[in-house]
Amino acid sequence: ERVFTPSNALVGLRLKLRCTPGDGEQRYGPAREVESSGPVEAGPGACTFDARHLYTKKVCGHGSVRAVSYNILADTYAQTEFSRTVLYPYCPPYALEIDYRQNLLKKELAGYSADLICLQEVDKSVFVDSLAPALDAFGLEGLFRIKEKQHEGLATFYRRDKFSLLSQHDIAFSEALLSEPLHKELCEQLAKYPLVQEKVLQRSSVLQVSVLQSTTDPSRKLCVANTHLYWHPKGGNIRLIQIAVAMSHIKHVACDLYPSIPVIFCGDFNSTPSSGTYSFISSGGIAEDHEDWVSNGEEERCSMSLSHPFKLLSACGEPAYTNYVGGFHGCLDYIFIDRNALEVEQVIPLPSHEEITTHQALPSVSHPSDHIALICDLKWK
Repeated sequence: ERVFTPSNALVGLRLKLRCTPGDGEQRYGPAREVESSGPVEAGPGACTFDARHLYTKKVCGHGSVRAVSYNILADTYAQTEFSRTVLYPYCPPYALEIDYRQNLLKKELAGYSADLICLQEVDKSVFVDSLAPALDAFGLEGLFRIKEKQHEGLATFYRRDKFSLLSQHDIAFSEALLSEPLHKELCEQLAKYPLVQEKVLQRSSVLQVSVLQSTTDPSRKLCVANTHLYWHPKGGNIRLIQIAVAMSHIKHVACDLYPSIPVIFCGDFNSTPSSGTYSFISSGGIAEDHEDWVSNGEEERCSMSLSHPFKLLSACGEPAYTNYVGGFHGCLDYIFIDRNALEVEQVIPLPSHEEITTHQALPSVSHPSDHIALICDLKWK
C-alpha cells in the first residue's frame, strides 16, 4: 500500500486507489483495489520559509555567524483540546500532529544553513529522535535543557566545523535565585514581596548558556544564551525578575569566567518592544517606578531598580510580529547581540503578511509553529 499526499487533494476524502503492483515492466497479477487506511491529507504546498531559503542557500564564511532563534511550538501544547478548539481552530488537526510538523521543521531548519540555532518549546522526544539526528547530518551539534516540570525545553545547535563547545552553564531561574550567591541581593529584595516571590519560584523557566570557541581562530569565543520567559500577559513583573537573574548569570559567564567575550542572547521573551523586559535588556537598566512592576495590579507590585553591564542590540530590529495566532499578534522573539563586538551583516526577511495569513494564522499546513523564526548573519567587528 502506498500513501498518496497530493498537495491539492481534498482533505478528509477516503480514496479507493486502483494499484497495479510491479515495476511497470513485469506484471505479477491482476490490478486490485486498495482503500487508504486514513484520510488523504493535503500537503503543505508552498511553505512560508521557501522564499527565505533563497537567502540562505550557503553557509556563511568563517568571519560570519548565521544565527536562528525559533519557538517551534511543543507538541505537549499543540495537542490539547484547548489548542485545537480555542487557540488554533483554523488549523486542520492533521497539521497540528507532531509527525507532520516535525517534517516541516526539519525541512525549514536544514534550509537555513545556520551556524547557531536556538530553539524554544522543544519536546524531549522531538530533540532526541528527530531534530538532533536530522541536524547532525547537516553538521550541527545539539544541546538540550529540559524544564523540570514540563516535557519540553530549550535546544541550542552549533556548527561543528565552525565551533567547539568549551563549557555549559545552564540554570533554572527559581533554583538559581535560591541557591546561588550571585543572586543573593535580588533574592533578599524579592523576599519583601511574598506574592510575587511565590509566583517566580513556581515557574520552571530555564536559561541555557553555552560557551563556544571558533575552530579557525581560537581567540574568538562566544557566549550563547537561550531562554523562554514566563508567558502570562500580566506577568511583566515575573519576567523582569527572570531576566534580572538571566543577565546576572550571563554576566558571571561572560565577564568573570571568560572576561569580555561577546554575548548572543536568543529566545522567546514573551515581551513586546514596549515592555519593561525589552527596555531593560536594550538600555541596561530599569527604574523602580516602571509600570511593569504593577503588571498584575498593586497587590503584586515589587518595585526595584535593576541594571546590567552589556550593550545589547536586537539584531533583527522590532518586527511587527514574530507570533501570529487567531487572537494575538506581536513581536515576542529576539536575537540580542553584543554591539561592542558584533554587527549585523544581513537580516533574512520575515515571510510576508500575505504568506502568514494565507491560512488565516499560525500554525498552518505550510508553517509548523505559531511563531516565526528569526534569522540574521552577524560578523565580528
